[in-house]
Amino acid sequence: MVPAALLALAIAPARSQAASLTSTPSSVSFGTVTVGNKNTQTLAIKNASTSTAVVSSYSISGSGFSVSSLATPFSLSSGTTTYFAVGFKPTASGSFTGSLTLKNSSGTVLVTIGLSGSGSGSTKSLVSSTSKLSFGNETVGDSETLAVALINTGNSSVTISGVSISGSSAYSVTSGISGATLAAGQTATMHIVFAPKSTGTFNGTVTVVSNATNTAPAVAVSGSGISNTIHSVALSWSASTSSGVTGYNVYRSTVSGTSYIRINSSPTASLKYTDGSVASGETYYYVVKAVNSSGAESARSSQTTAVIPERRIRQHGVLRTQKSAQRPKFDSALGAL
Repeated sequence: MVPAALLALAIAPARSQAASLTSTPSSVSFGTVTVGNKNTQTLAIKNASTSTAVVSSYSISGSGFSVSSLATPFSLSSGTTTYFAVGFKPTASGSFTGSLTLKNSSGTVLVTIGLSGSGSGSTKSLVSSTSKLSFGNETVGDSETLAVALINTGNSSVTISGVSISGSSAYSVTSGISGATLAAGQTATMHIVFAPKSTGTFNGTVTVVSNATNTAPAVAVSGSGISNTIHSVALSWSASTSSGVTGYNVYRSTVSGTSYIRINSSPTASLKYTDGSVASGETYYYVVKAVNSSGAESARSSQTTAVIPERRIRQHGVLRTQKSAQRPKFDSALGAL
């Protein structure tokens, strides 16, 4: 009987798991950055293996990319995380790509993070929320103030050096806007005042002077002065709660509830209007409608009534008609657009 041959089994020693790292995020996009400015983002590097990882060196490629708060060598035990920052500071316009690589002492790559970003030139742009503003009718000696938003739509700061007004001395701008500096995306409010000193129609232009490179924002303004010595009806109302409202149309009738005729030539941005074309002894009925940029009107407001009196008084032996002004206010909100 031939003895069975002995079979030798060779058992290879178990290999230790190579350390590996993960990055959150796995790649970094800096978006568009103004030339000369720097955008910084934070990376979280985690040891996802079961053994300790030793990072001996790193390398970074690509124009404008940098790393900070990363001192090598350093070790990460299993499951632990470290944080450091990567930055992008473009020196020219265009798109840039690069990468950050961490290695161990033998040169093995532990993790690579892709980097990307774009450089753009500095832009200074200032725009206004509207290019025209109607104050409607205002009684001589009174005033109305309306607001216009000025927005920096560029990517660099804009400084407003002043405001110029042409066409009429009935307009002015309250202090506080000259010398203001707006950061990119920031908004400032300019308050324009209409204060007629005489009757008539007044047109003008308010231009904002700044170091922006686009065309200077200019707001065409219009309004009429109404005599304070004749009968008039001073109307006022609350702002519409609808979005997109650019002004209001005022309607009048001598018949309650119907036959309204618009009395302002263009929508007024104000929340008040003076009707100077009324006759003594008459009764007038008013409604207001909100208007959007397309000219669409809301449902009309509730009706308000103005009775123009005709009181005759004796003065120095002569009968004279006493002048008066009515100031009715609309009671309910305007309809939605």
